[in-house]
Amino acid sequence: MKHFILFAATLLPTLYAGAQTSGEITYRETVQLKIEMPEADEKLRQMIPPAQHDDRKLTFTEMEAVYEAAGKPGAGDIDMKHEEDGNQVRFVMKMPLNTLYTNLDEETTINKKEFFGREFLITGKMRDCKWKLTGEQKTIGNFVCQKAILQDTSENTVAWFTPQIPVSAGPSGYGKLPGMILEMEMENGKRTIAVTGVNLKKVSKGEIKAPEGGKKMTQEEFKVIQDEKLKEMGIETGGKGGGIRIQVTSEYRN
Repeated sequence: MKHFILFAATLLPTLYAGAQTSGEITYRETVQLKIEMPEADEKLRQMIPPAQHDDRKLTFTEMEAVYEAAGKPGAGDIDMKHEEDGNQVRFVMKMPLNTLYTNLDEETTINKKEFFGREFLITGKMRDCKWKLTGEQKTIGNFVCQKAILQDTSENTVAWFTPQIPVSAGPSGYGKLPGMILEMEMENGKRTIAVTGVNLKKVSKGEIKAPEGGKKMTQEEFKVIQDEKLKEMGIETGGKGGGIRIQVTSEYRN
């Protein structure tokens, strides 16, 4: 079986050599919310949605891609108010700005990211994804997809890619497979990405642009800032604090 999978992976780029290699794909990202509100009443608990959604799009060619928000800004935000006995609680979760540009030829990235009200322009490398092809297949829309599992991780990351779009790219910076990723499951199912539309078309030169603006830094430098801020806020650090505590299950990386 191992020989068959390896042989199939070798032939896939050849079989679809004449396939379309540019276009626009839209996805819906879903993050399961785990929110601790030990002193909140049941009515407020029921107001909190079980998940947050974000619509995004990937514009791509064989050489480069950009993954950014789709639709109106703030469409995925959550803003709720609850009032009882003259007291008002407001629960707000805003989707941060995040635009990820990837040079597929050089395997480099530029990520414009908003983090706690500040904008950063982060340079780095594509994810070093080590995939295991399983040989399992399913159809997503009009595309035959194959299942791949990301190795060297305990988060059980699964990707479904199609060699009918022979571009080694995908949502949220994932790629390095013999075809476009259309669906993903990450962090043991706490975060999912599902394709909502595929428009294979010619992408004009200059249509894909690297983001600009924000404080420039490397991935390593940004991680230091990110870890310090999350620790300060008591998020995923076991920190103590009053009010609503949100346990972050996912974020845009890269």
